[in-house]
Amino acid sequence: MKIKPTNENLKAWKEIYVPEKDLFFLTKENLKSKIDVSDVLLMPADEFFNHNTFKQINYVNSYLYWNIKDIDYVIIAEKNWIENISSEEKKVIFNSQIQCGRGLVVPATFVNELEKIPSNYIVNQNIIIQRAMWELLDDAVKEQLLNRIVYEWWDNGNCEVPPNSMFSFLKPFANTFSNQQGANCLAAALFAISNGKQNWFIYEWIHQKTFIEALNRYNYEVFSGDVIQDDDVVVWQDKNGIIQHAAYHIGDSLYFNKDGQTIFNPWKILNEEQLFKDWEHLTPIKYRRY
Repeated sequence: MKIKPTNENLKAWKEIYVPEKDLFFLTKENLKSKIDVSDVLLMPADEFFNHNTFKQINYVNSYLYWNIKDIDYVIIAEKNWIENISSEEKKVIFNSQIQCGRGLVVPATFVNELEKIPSNYIVNQNIIIQRAMWELLDDAVKEQLLNRIVYEWWDNGNCEVPPNSMFSFLKPFANTFSNQQGANCLAAALFAISNGKQNWFIYEWIHQKTFIEALNRYNYEVFSGDVIQDDDVVVWQDKNGIIQHAAYHIGDSLYFNKDGQTIFNPWKILNEEQLFKDWEHLTPIKYRRY
């Protein structure tokens, strides 16, 4: 089967996809272009990436911090600031956003009616998304962009039909998208091993030590057998022993799974063959409840 974001998903995403404050990532060379920064915060990159406010998940996921490279400074601005600077300054800033690989930059081909995008936000066949321009876009354009972002970049929607035998507490989540940022694979697995008793677990951004503590608490231990049973958990570790993924076995060689921590990564039912192929570059470790 193939899933897509619901109207409820799209309504929520339109509100949270673009953060309230604009961030612009720049090099020292960019600043030589005499960009007027008197009305913004100009923050050194190392301070920015360690700043409590800007480590919030909405900023991290929307701007795709993990993709950003070769920058020295970050401008933090109110949403209307970019509207009021010169076209020359905009050009320098927008080109830098493309070059550094930040999020909220999408191909112009993601929109059918490009004339509905303000022309000064289209640079080298890319649309630079910022808060003020986003608020002015038609809802239909926003939804088109969000749908294209999902299918072109994040998830093709392919998944398995949930079996009738699947635990009832998983049914509201199986093959659906989240309305909020941050829920990751470890949270999905932790929710499952708790038998759904802690509904809020599934929306959290769980880290490795917390996850291992939970496995111990729920009496899970590593096992080496080949046969995987219902209620088993498989984690995939890199060569440094860092867990990069986890999934919960629901039976019939099917898994409750979530790839990634963004709103564009759905909770899905995947078959074992596909799941193990996706993570074959890592070492699988199996856990069973005793």
